[in-house]
Amino acid sequence: MTDRSFPLNLSLDYQHGSGLLTDYFSALQTGRARASRCLKCGDVRIPPRFVCPGDGESTEAIELAGTGSVAAATNTDSMLPFAEQASSHVFVLVAMDGADNLMFGRMSQPEDVTDVGDRVCLAGAQGTTAHPAEASVFKKLDEK
Repeated sequence: MTDRSFPLNLSLDYQHGSGLLTDYFSALQTGRARASRCLKCGDVRIPPRFVCPGDGESTEAIELAGTGSVAAATNTDSMLPFAEQASSHVFVLVAMDGADNLMFGRMSQPEDVTDVGDRVCLAGAQGTTAHPAEASVFKKLDEK
């Protein structure tokens, strides 16, 4: 008996809801920072958590200023999810003012190469985004 192979292409189209993170993603689209604060210990997280990762207690939704300092930056040519070709991006980890963790995002302009400590703010969505997480976009903060 001879094993015979043949091409098989599968695809799946579906609508993925943002569920409990809808307010967070909607805020990102407009450059706002929604986070959560533990009602017991005061721990603040962005993206928000619905229970505190430290003590398992309930949290409340809060709004942060949307500013922070770059903790790490990577300049790379890569393809974003749902993109058709690679392009230059600067990805950053940002210590958001008022948060106890780091937030991942990318700079709105790839020429905005950043250094650790540079001040940035959420920029809002740049046009339409294929996935709401793509709205985690920062720009350099003009401090004059």
